[in-house]
Amino acid sequence: MPYTIKTTKNGLIYIKSSGIISIRKPNSIDRAKTEGHPLIINADHISFLSFDTENKVTYFMMNGFQISVKILFDEAEEALQAAKSHIEKIIKA
Repeated sequence: MPYTIKTTKNGLIYIKSSGIISIRKPNSIDRAKTEGHPLIINADHISFLSFDTENKVTYFMMNGFQISVKILFDEAEEALQAAKSHIEKIIKA
């Protein structure tokens, strides 16, 4: 089944590459690329979920990276809560 964002029982969040706006670290000129593969995030490594300076829904990671996504804030929050609760769920198909 196709998905944009889904969670696993292991506490991971899978984000399809087409659902990602940017992956970057502030004060850095380089940006990370996904090259067509899904991005896998461990929910325990997410510091908080909010909006970035461009008002895009963004996961702020403990390592300093910011992952901006093309989904609604409620969907991103639902994915984070499901992953932290170790629930397997497709949030947005």
